[in-house]
Amino acid sequence: MKQKRTYRLFFPLLALLLGASCSDWTETEGIDNTVYKPWEQNPALWADYTAALRAYKTSAHYLSYARLYNSPTPAASEQDFMRCLPDSLDIVTLTNADNFSAYDAEDMSTMREKGTRVLYQVDYASRKADYADATALSAYLDDVIAAVRTHGLDGYSFTTDPLDAAATATIVATLSAAKTDGQLLVFEGNPLSVAAADRAKLDYVVLDTEKAETMTDVRLQVLNATTYAGIAAERLLLAAEIDAPLQDADRTEYAAVEAVARCVVEYGPLAGFAAYNIAGDYYHADGNYRTIRAAIQTLNPSK
Repeated sequence: MKQKRTYRLFFPLLALLLGASCSDWTETEGIDNTVYKPWEQNPALWADYTAALRAYKTSAHYLSYARLYNSPTPAASEQDFMRCLPDSLDIVTLTNADNFSAYDAEDMSTMREKGTRVLYQVDYASRKADYADATALSAYLDDVIAAVRTHGLDGYSFTTDPLDAAATATIVATLSAAKTDGQLLVFEGNPLSVAAADRAKLDYVVLDTEKAETMTDVRLQVLNATTYAGIAAERLLLAAEIDAPLQDADRTEYAAVEAVARCVVEYGPLAGFAAYNIAGDYYHADGNYRTIRAAIQTLNPSK
């Protein structure tokens, strides 16, 4: 009987103790999870860092250029915003600049701190049906110029239809006349699509090598641009899709961005490279950010 009585006393006591312990384990406790941005953690160090970045970008070096589809609706994540671009990037052109948002305006101060130039892209090649007549195109270009002025952007990039010489001439004449000191006018495509007399008005030409399958194809496009179109090598950039492959002469496959970075040196030296579609799969295992950074460091190892 004593043993049964002991059990009867023990189990309720055990349950009471366990209950108390579980209560301690599950009690809610506030944790400070505030995220402090770099400039908030150490403002002085951040100021030194950004000053070094700006100095690097004004020095002689190979350029890095990217397209960004800014402020999509809805935004998927931080990958859609300028503030998440690699710090060493020299130029970004906004392919959704017609819908420049309050978030883009916020990010402009960060771009200024880092010395990254921001361009408004006029993608006539894919939107020519919207501006088929000269009046519509001129009105749109006026809006573009006003937006660049309002938002403090650093110039323009554009694409064109190789078969529409009149529209191309209008775009070059209008944007080159509107460009102020320090602003850029960049053409993306085959420079033979631009009239010979207008090619001198372009600060840089980004060759459409994102369509190339081999490094030999890239080399031929460089020769075409420098020989037939008369574009100086130091004004040429080579484009690559961020997740595309590119083969060398032995048919060995490389990430296109890294491969064109090598081509910039081997086939030039050229001005630099351009990365397209960088927001796509931004956080994959290899990391688009890491891929771009590796290409920049390949070209500017001592910077």
